[in-house]
Amino acid sequence: MASLYQNVVPLDRRQHTRLRLRAPENYAFTADFSLLPALTTEFAPLAREYPIVFVREKEDGDLIPVALTGIPQGKNLFLDGEGVWHARYVPAYVRRYPFVYVETSPEQFTVCIDSASKLFDENVGTALFGEDNEPSAALKDVIKSLGDFQQAVALTKMFMQRLTAANILMEANAKADLPDGRSFLWRGFWVVEEARFRELPEATLKEWFTSGELGLVYAHLLSVGNLSELLRRQTNGAATKVKSL
Repeated sequence: MASLYQNVVPLDRRQHTRLRLRAPENYAFTADFSLLPALTTEFAPLAREYPIVFVREKEDGDLIPVALTGIPQGKNLFLDGEGVWHARYVPAYVRRYPFVYVETSPEQFTVCIDSASKLFDENVGTALFGEDNEPSAALKDVIKSLGDFQQAVALTKMFMQRLTAANILMEANAKADLPDGRSFLWRGFWVVEEARFRELPEATLKEWFTSGELGLVYAHLLSVGNLSELLRRQTNGAATKVKSL
């Protein structure tokens, strides 16, 4: 899966002491991303606007949840020509940028940045370090947010392990028929198979209800209906048909 990050380096108080962070004027840097990693902690707001499906992080790798923002190999359909994001909720993966936690040793994480990001400047923006070369209040907030994000990543991995172990996921394809006669296929994504889901033991369902994971499954199932809305964005509001194969 493609990444927003182009050149990830550790944040260094000596090397980056003059670095400042500019608030993004738009989200044009996500224009080429038709899917984005999703966290279980944001399934509820995501499900109101985006299809949430599961894809392999890499070939023969683990499945991860993603929010679809466009058609396969297409553009981010939630952006307009000025790079403005037209949705009530922007995925956390995007809002985290240009910072990221990188695991440098088991359970040890380092604050890193995308040094290629245009959001960094040495003259304009909020300072990352104070005159004493210590992290500024703004950077401390970023570090806390990165910690929260990493905790959510761990919860998301646990959720995916449960889904995989329960054997309720199936690989799915969907065909879209466009008004101009063209068709295309969504391939290589996974969804919860409702028949298998309904056959889960009562004890498992109770456990998932208590842990909140049952609600996550329902959020995912409901979100798949957003595929039609995604296609309407692709065709500027024209009616389209989506069917599972």
